[in-house]
Amino acid sequence: MEQRHLSVSQMKTYLICPLKYFYRYVQRLPAPKSPELSLGIAVHSALEVNFTQKIQSREDLPLATVTDAFSDAWKAAVPETDFDDGEKPGKIQDEGIRIVGHYHATVSPAIQPKRVEERFELAFENVPYTFVGRVDLVDSDDFIVDHKTTKRAPTPEQVRQDFQLTAYSLAHRLTQGRPEAGLRLDVMVRTKSPKVLHIPATRTPKDHARFLKLLGYVAKGIQSALFYPNPNFTCPSCPFRKQCDAWQEV
Repeated sequence: MEQRHLSVSQMKTYLICPLKYFYRYVQRLPAPKSPELSLGIAVHSALEVNFTQKIQSREDLPLATVTDAFSDAWKAAVPETDFDDGEKPGKIQDEGIRIVGHYHATVSPAIQPKRVEERFELAFENVPYTFVGRVDLVDSDDFIVDHKTTKRAPTPEQVRQDFQLTAYSLAHRLTQGRPEAGLRLDVMVRTKSPKVLHIPATRTPKDHARFLKLLGYVAKGIQSALFYPNPNFTCPSCPFRKQCDAWQEV
């Protein structure tokens, strides 16, 4: 395999379109980020700055420090972001500051983190790859929290099928030797007045088994160089549409 480390992002990319996986992870073509992705990354950075120091201090940073961390991350992301006509980086930055401020005031005080953005790497017998990722946050009670920033709240089915939560649960059980206390999505919804939804979730050994089987299928496709185009609803926003013959023929 060209790529010996697989992740949730790689799995999702391959399942959406194997040719997109080829462009991104085999040819490693540059891919500008969407504004929503860059916003989510900047929000994550701000929360990470606060929660990482809170492991020891047990106190949240001043709001200004956290929003400054967001602004720094956002400004760093802007040159690599592909904005549509009419999208203004400054306006999105202001929106992000409101989102971070709301989360910091209403959610952060109730969280005592134990591990933040902790990397894991899982190895399996008789396969030529490992599985890697980073868990957003594990609190002092072994409750796993995944942070998302989105324009629309996920449906119950989307939460049930979410690969990220399954991967976090599996990694926790294999690395810590015990089940997590629980799983939760903290969804920061991009409404005029920011709001945070706390969506609980559970994962069972059956969910883990399905996930690992799907991971195996994806790995086998990559190993066999099955990089076919899969035109779908994501094509208009794909950063590789200019390179994609399938897109040119549509």
